[in-house]
Amino acid sequence: MPNRHVVVWITAVAAMWMYIDRVCVSILADPIQTDLGLTDRERARALGAFFFTYALMQIPGGALADRFGPRLVLTLCIAAWSIVTAATGLVWSFAALVVVRLLLGISEAGAYPAAAGLVKRWARPDERGRFSATVAAGGRLGGAVAPAMTAVLAAALVAVGMVTWGENPSGVHWRGVFVVYGLFGIVVAVGFWAFVRDKPPEGIAEAAPAYAPEPDPAAEWHARPPAAPRRELSFLGRLGLLARTPNMWLFGIIQFCVNLSWAFLITLLPTFLKDADVDLGVRGWVQSGVLFAGCVGTFLGGYVADGCRRRFGPRWGRSGPMMAMMGTCCVTCAVAAAGPPLWVVVAMLVMMSLCQDVGVPSIWAFAQDVGGRNVGAALGWGNMLGNFGAALSPILLTEVQIAGGWGAAFGVGAVAYAVAVGCGLFLDATKPVEEEG
Repeated sequence: MPNRHVVVWITAVAAMWMYIDRVCVSILADPIQTDLGLTDRERARALGAFFFTYALMQIPGGALADRFGPRLVLTLCIAAWSIVTAATGLVWSFAALVVVRLLLGISEAGAYPAAAGLVKRWARPDERGRFSATVAAGGRLGGAVAPAMTAVLAAALVAVGMVTWGENPSGVHWRGVFVVYGLFGIVVAVGFWAFVRDKPPEGIAEAAPAYAPEPDPAAEWHARPPAAPRRELSFLGRLGLLARTPNMWLFGIIQFCVNLSWAFLITLLPTFLKDADVDLGVRGWVQSGVLFAGCVGTFLGGYVADGCRRRFGPRWGRSGPMMAMMGTCCVTCAVAAAGPPLWVVVAMLVMMSLCQDVGVPSIWAFAQDVGGRNVGAALGWGNMLGNFGAALSPILLTEVQIAGGWGAAFGVGAVAYAVAVGCGLFLDATKPVEEEG
């Protein structure tokens, strides 16, 4: 039986591979557009299609993890998204590309809600921020290495003379990249199933708190024995419970706003760099550097989340880090919108990536605090609304950029972050979902 640290690190590896498969398409978007003959708007819609189904399936994915266990659901997710990633190398048209992007969204949707449930089962309350940060950092690391690794792999496949198929006027072997990533993902799925369990065995010392935790209204409410046995909620029951909870709407709006801005980094940043006459290979390294700042931020955010909760309590200890970081992101987007030199914009995007991800562990921990038995569905609710923002991001920002340039697009990001800060003022981690429902 693995200990809780091993379980968390293996889950982080799964998250890393999920982001590699998710982000690699952005660095390959230009050769895909060339080979398939796509317009700029078609490319933006194909990039956004993933987030649409990813958003729609968040709550069903979380509910399945709550019902059947995170181990089974997450293993199936890894296998499914790996198959779809490999299939991306076979697309021949805009319609086919949209279909595989929609399927990728469906197959990845249950991963983070299931991972949140797994962390809650294996972590003590004072470890949730750090453990959630480890898993989220795994995803961010995958996103960070994906652009540079993808550019190198595509060049290597051409160098070894690997046969391509279909029209290839771009000269970039993007199809083989997707196939290689998909095959390796199957290995990750097998390894996850072999080494991870849903929860520690009854009475394991490592899973039990070795101290008397501080009072937590949410935890105390959930710990009270119910007057009568509570029946398991159906999917519609969970959805109705979340929809009746004002706290969860605030949680979702925050994620909608921050993802509307952040998704630029994994969808349109290579296009922005292309318009600035940056070479394809350099684009990959720049995007990787920006996203790597997010890895650092996520790692730091785990300690920030746990430290703020101890210092300020569950109410402001959860919402405070979110508001501080999103406020800083608002400033960085506003500076980028003012039209400074290219590398000043890149520096602002690095800061935005860092600060946004410092707040991510607090977002996960908030869902774990208030979700109770429905923690997967609770995180899924926030992720659903958040990824509607991500789905809208490349479409909206492309239209804004066409109409007003990249400065206007960065201005939209600044406004979105400002709205997130406002919602954070009213977010309250001391109100469990069941109690509000």
